[in-house]
Amino acid sequence: MKKNSLLALIATLSSVLFYSQAGNVGINTSDPGSNLTVSGSFAATYRQASASGNVGINDYYVAYNGTTNGTLTLPAAINGSGNFIGRTYHFKNTGTATLSVAASGTELIDNQSGAGVSSVNVPPGYYAFFISKGTTTGTTWELILLSSSDSLPAAASTYAFSTVSTTTRQTLPATTGPYIGSEINYPQGTVINTGNALNTSNGRFTAPTNGYYMFYGSTQFDNSLISGTPTFNFAVLYLIKNFSTTPNNVLVQSFQPNPGTLVGVNVSCITYLNAGETVSMASVAAVSSGSVYQVVVSSLYGYKIAN
Repeated sequence: MKKNSLLALIATLSSVLFYSQAGNVGINTSDPGSNLTVSGSFAATYRQASASGNVGINDYYVAYNGTTNGTLTLPAAINGSGNFIGRTYHFKNTGTATLSVAASGTELIDNQSGAGVSSVNVPPGYYAFFISKGTTTGTTWELILLSSSDSLPAAASTYAFSTVSTTTRQTLPATTGPYIGSEINYPQGTVINTGNALNTSNGRFTAPTNGYYMFYGSTQFDNSLISGTPTFNFAVLYLIKNFSTTPNNVLVQSFQPNPGTLVGVNVSCITYLNAGETVSMASVAAVSSGSVYQVVVSSLYGYKIAN
């Protein structure tokens, strides 16, 4: 019995082909040139997730196949014994909704934007690769790679994008002075709104992350349906950053003097926004009679173009 056990042990060790040389460890090689050399295949944990949850210490590759937006939270940093500097995690979004990979608590992720972020969005079809920096505060994780499985990913899935157009008439109060009056909103119409960046009820595009954004807006000042058909003394269309602040931050404006009863106006700009800041289109007009004016056929386009 003892002889059979010994033979079994020898056979097991021989099949593993495990070697140690000069401090290096080799598998299937008698001459390991690195601390660990594997002459053969390598396997690690593969897990599928369909809802929000925590990334475990035994995770390595996680495929998110959810149909609703979800968040996978990276492990909290450990100070001293147990610090896992250099640990890597791989994520692939195989589902149809957005996956967010988030740092734990107040920890941040270094995404090369100049400041850490609390989470990184991984759109459907995208892959993300993270590594622990070993730090316990601030940026504790580093984003190594965020890429698409497609050779030409759709721009709308890369950054926040929205466009809206409405033919609804909006009645606004006229002014006696050249100041910003009211935001234009979009109660109905065609909307493309990735990441829900645009609030159609108040017309505000909110930046989900820091970066450079492009905006284009247009409307028609149209008094043809107002009683008496008053003419415009002037009409101004604006793009405003953080509307209702004091003073309002005018990004760009288009001034139209004495345009009659109908005039189409457009504005566009590129600006840097911090996460949470807004851009909206606003208008003001003075009229020859009465106290109101109308805008119609309004549209607004917003798109993040770079970090």
